[in-house]
Amino acid sequence: MAFNNPSSRAGAAGRDGAASRGGAAGRGGAAGRGGGAGRAGDVSARRVSARSSTGRGLASRLEPGARDATPGRGHRASGARRGQAARRGGLLAGTSRSTTLVPIAAAAIVLLMLLWYALARGPADSPGGAGENIAAAARAGLPDDAAGTAADGNGDGDATVVAATPGPSGCQTGKTLRAGVTTETVTVGSTKRSYLLAVPPAAAGDTQPRPLILNFHADGQAPTDQEAYTGLAGEATKRGYVVVDPAGVNNRWNFIRSSAVGPDDVAFVAALLNDVRGRGCLADGRVFASGFGDGADMAVAASCALPGRIAAIVSVAGSTVPASCAKSVTNLLEVHGAADQIAPWDGGGAPRAAPFTGVTAQPVPERLGRYAQAVGCSAAPKAQPLPGLGQLTAWTCDGKPDVGALSVTGGGHTWPQAEARPELGPTATSFSATVVSLLYFQAHPVVGSVVSADSPSIGDSLGRALAGG
Repeated sequence: MAFNNPSSRAGAAGRDGAASRGGAAGRGGAAGRGGGAGRAGDVSARRVSARSSTGRGLASRLEPGARDATPGRGHRASGARRGQAARRGGLLAGTSRSTTLVPIAAAAIVLLMLLWYALARGPADSPGGAGENIAAAARAGLPDDAAGTAADGNGDGDATVVAATPGPSGCQTGKTLRAGVTTETVTVGSTKRSYLLAVPPAAAGDTQPRPLILNFHADGQAPTDQEAYTGLAGEATKRGYVVVDPAGVNNRWNFIRSSAVGPDDVAFVAALLNDVRGRGCLADGRVFASGFGDGADMAVAASCALPGRIAAIVSVAGSTVPASCAKSVTNLLEVHGAADQIAPWDGGGAPRAAPFTGVTAQPVPERLGRYAQAVGCSAAPKAQPLPGLGQLTAWTCDGKPDVGALSVTGGGHTWPQAEARPELGPTATSFSATVVSLLYFQAHPVVGSVVSADSPSIGDSLGRALAGG
């Protein structure tokens, strides 16, 4: 099944794209932050999923050379090359995959412990096991989003959005989602916005409420790029999730809520959630989010502005947390390369070009600690070394959301265990960020999931497992 998207990268590039950061090049691009391409990376555990025999299979990823065609933060590739790659094979094609065992014992322990923990506390309606691969064909490409109305935000990302009252859900009307991958649109104000919708066969034609994952692309990238790089939709749909990949205007996200950047993307997320809810039967309170680079920042900004809508987030190579997030109840895990030169662990990095002038990466411990306090946890963080992986810092308070930051030893501005992208720095191979994301979501299955004596944080579970406890 192909995600053909030859024209979606034609707009102006953003923080992770071709022409935004550092003048002509985007963040991390040829002339951008970090000197290489944009933000990207991958972390896999246990086994590394190889590409399908059709080219871009369930765990297919972007070709590293594709990012060199257009200088930028590395999240944008040549449209022609990516279009050819997409046509060579379906991102969610139902083809067999080979696997290569990663010879790192610690990674296997992490995955097994996470799996045990997730299964031990998963709800009755948790996603099922491996389902069939999606068989329906995708539509032939995403339309470019026209530049929309300026956002109403003031640039600090603090404003809480009151979404329009949603209509009846598919659970009430009996509407069902169509299996496969389609391009859908929703109108926000006067602007038509688009998103990719991936639906597993098990969800088609039935009325069982399904969990939903939002997967936000990096700056200068498109939804098809995000899926090709992370392989999230292919893995998540096998477990019963519906996956939505929203498309940013000009392939960037207005996570700072500034009219200088573009339309209000938080309003887009709210409208998108209402739209998908009306198309089929989604499980109440079981919306999750993941993102890479600026997409990670967009996921966090949306959860802060839409309290109660997102249960858990896995942010990979993110940079910011809004100044105010007091109403959030979202569990948050940041996965961040210790050697990230684009969004350094300690903050800073090269300055960004307009429209993100003045925006710099916030130190990971500072912003995660601030977020923990915002959700009601004032306890001091606990650091736990993870042999062969890095270090996990957890902010854990009973009755509060689970907040943690995983520093990946030797990892660059990359998605652990994705295809190597040297222009972004090293890619960790000791575990998969895609697998960890799904396990984290399963361990925090619904809005309001909190740490308790009966439900310890994933951070504590990891620490005990790796310490032999």
